[in-house]
Amino acid sequence: MDLGQSGAGRKNIGVIWAASLVAAVVITFFASSWYQSLPGNAGSGAESKRRLITEMRTDLARAAEKEKCAVISLTDEESGNYADQSRAASASLERDLAALQGMIGRSGSGKERDQLKKFETSWKNLHQIDTELLVLAAQNTDMKAIGLSETIGSELLQKFHDDLARLSLRVNPPTRRLELEKAAGQAEIAALNLAALQMRHIHAPSIAEKTAIETTMKSYEQKGGAALRALETLTGKKSNPFIKGATTEFSEFLQVNEEIVRLSRINSNQSSIEISLGRKLLADTECDRALKELLTSVVAGAK
Repeated sequence: MDLGQSGAGRKNIGVIWAASLVAAVVITFFASSWYQSLPGNAGSGAESKRRLITEMRTDLARAAEKEKCAVISLTDEESGNYADQSRAASASLERDLAALQGMIGRSGSGKERDQLKKFETSWKNLHQIDTELLVLAAQNTDMKAIGLSETIGSELLQKFHDDLARLSLRVNPPTRRLELEKAAGQAEIAALNLAALQMRHIHAPSIAEKTAIETTMKSYEQKGGAALRALETLTGKKSNPFIKGATTEFSEFLQVNEEIVRLSRINSNQSSIEISLGRKLLADTECDRALKELLTSVVAGAK
């Protein structure tokens, strides 16, 4: 994926996220409005159940909103803070659920008990998804991989380039310089191709594609190493510091590349986005629908 595609992808994700957050706010607003517009108290038990269910819908929407903020955050600190806020909203829902279970267990109708069980099943599924998703969201492995490539990786490439350039200034005769420049060019092209493949690896949508890219990376590692070994045979004592420097920098660059590949394979940012806009969104909707149906039954039973 090139930078244009990456930017367009982020823009599309942003639009989807905006819609998701608006939906969460709308759910919260209408849940609150519906509760406030209900007719007067038809019994303290029914009123308490209505209040608890409305608060649970609000917490459900709040937990979903904070989860999405955690997924799109760019730093570990932001992601962690939003993940904690999402967990806090879920914990508040759990407390209200325990109270509601006691009330419906004591005085609820058979229909209310059935609908509460339906919600409990949906909530259990949602909780399992959230546990996986919020851990992934806080890891930020894709962003860390990009950061490594753009900082330490780029710095090592620049030093590698500088040392290779200094080598050709100290070589005579001209025929030997041409041979050295050819080997230095092969080494630098191998390193630059590795750098380009890093971004492709990070944005690759599947493990199979990442594996294929790693195979290509391995071939460039070998080509770069072979070119550096050839340079050692072409340089004299005056050039030793530069060939040693270039060899060290290439070795360190390969270590950075290995870490980038490891982080990219975890793929936490992309995976959390897919879960959040897929299974998580469906589970949120299912939970809210179950609570809405239960609230309708409580209101009908109180009349």
